[in-house]
Parts: sequence; C-alpha cells; structure tokens
Amino acid sequence: MKNKEFILGKEKEKEFAKLFSDVIEASKDEDINEHWDLLISAKIDVKSIKKQNRYDLIFNENFHWVELKNVNGKLSWLYGKADFFAFEVEDYWIIVEKSKLQEFVETKCKGQEIGKSKDPYCLYQREGRKDVIVKVKTIDLIYISEKMIKK
Repeated sequence: MKNKEFILGKEKEKEFAKLFSDVIEASKDEDINEHWDLLISAKIDVKSIKKQNRYDLIFNENFHWVELKNVNGKLSWLYGKADFFAFEVEDYWIIVEKSKLQEFVETKCKGQEIGKSKDPYCLYQREGRKDVIVKVKTIDLIYISEKMIKK
C-alpha cells in the first residue's frame, strides 16, 4: 500500500512540474530530510489528493491531511524547508505559503490534546505511531491560498 502511495505521489509531482518551464526536482535526501519536491523559483512540496481512510474506495478532495510530526515523532513536512505546498484537487492545484498554513493550523488546533478523532482540526495520532496529523478543509486551504492553478 505504501509503495503505491509513493508511486502516485511521484506521478503527481511530475504532473505538477509540467505546468512550469524551469523546474529542479529535489534529490532523495532533500525530499526526505528537507521535505520539498520541486524548486520553481521557490521550493514546493506537492500533496496529491488522498483518501480520507485507507479502506475508502474513492479520493476525497474536500479535505487534506496535514502532517505536523512524522511516524518517528520528528517535525514533518509542515515544518520542512519547502516555501509553498501545492495541494491537488480534481481540477486545480491550490498553492499555499508554508507560513500561512503553519499559522492557520496552529490557530485552529491551539490547546488541543492529541487523540483518535478524525474530525477536521482535531490532532490525530495513529495507534502505535508517533505521528501527529490534522484534517484540514479544502475550502480553508483555498481561503488562505496564494493562487490556484488549473490542471
């Protein structure tokens, strides 16, 4: 399952990169440790559309998962070296500046305990993992976005 998600993610990075003429792809080390995928006059971390649960049959463009800590408990892509995030929806890419997304998530989740709820803006941690993720409404990403790019 994880390998399929990795391959899908790489395909989406290439799809997004085709929208620009001068693109540098991150090395494997930069992708893993600095958490960015593409350099297009700025570092962009591409986030493909996802299912809300592993067992779902279809993708859901109404929400995106934002990762604050990875499975090892270290700061994750929200605090990496990317300048922007490109969130995929069916017909567009939503471009969000990292600092705006950080501020938005920190404000929405202020004072919350980490739990098991998958409701929007609840800090969620999977059983036996050290990750911390939060479900963000796509409409809110659009509201704080810098730009939307048609596919």
